[in-house]
Amino acid sequence: MLQPEDNREIVLVVEDNKDVRTFICEQLGVQYKVKEAENGEQAMIIAQETVPDLIVTDLIMPKMNGFQFCKAVRGDERTSHIPIIMLTAKVGFDNKIEGLETGVDDYITKPFSSKELMVRVKNLINQRRLLRARFKTSTIIKPSEVSVLSIDQVFLDKIIKTIEANFENQDFTPESLAEVVNMSISQLNRKLNALINQPAGQLMRSLRLQRAADLLKQKAGTVSEICYQLDFNDPAYFSRAFKKQFGCSPSDFIKIKVFGMLASAFC
Repeated sequence: MLQPEDNREIVLVVEDNKDVRTFICEQLGVQYKVKEAENGEQAMIIAQETVPDLIVTDLIMPKMNGFQFCKAVRGDERTSHIPIIMLTAKVGFDNKIEGLETGVDDYITKPFSSKELMVRVKNLINQRRLLRARFKTSTIIKPSEVSVLSIDQVFLDKIIKTIEANFENQDFTPESLAEVVNMSISQLNRKLNALINQPAGQLMRSLRLQRAADLLKQKAGTVSEICYQLDFNDPAYFSRAFKKQFGCSPSDFIKIKVFGMLASAFC
């Protein structure tokens, strides 16, 4: 079953053999949006620009072989998270070790069937969907729980700290955040969606609402004061957004916390 065109995942196919590349693109194009490149250098440019959901790459290629390409992908903040399937005519022990060291997620040995290709691509994409689904509405994000890759952990930590440092800066926008990490807003949103299923604007709002909840628990100001302090210029919008995230209005949140503290004091 086809997904709506705009919502289909992007798969980048890197293969120097035109016939093989065309075959792979035709098979994957039934279900995914496909980008193609004939070598690793060209593919790296496309990967940085489009931030695909998955990469299928050949091992033996001119200019940059599959391992070199994989290492380049893993070393770039814009692309480090992308799962990679490597095509190879032979998978020996040494090749597997080198592949693991450079970040290959799965292998397909040539010759292969279209069914095997589709199943392996689908499985990897579904694994990533499940992994990021639990972070879709999360306000407490621990980079170490999102990715095992240190480059992604450092990236997320920088994103969160930058947002927190600008809670009260009304001029700080998702585009401002993208500038800090040297990405376009499109690249940043695709990266964040891939890791935590939240684009920059949603993450910024979620973290500010979490800070609002913390300040309310600490009795650090009235609802209105905290609303304006965190750059929510519309109290009605602040209340709606707060209720959507925490299940109750800011005023009720305070009552619940006060009641909870009183109850615990008498237990």
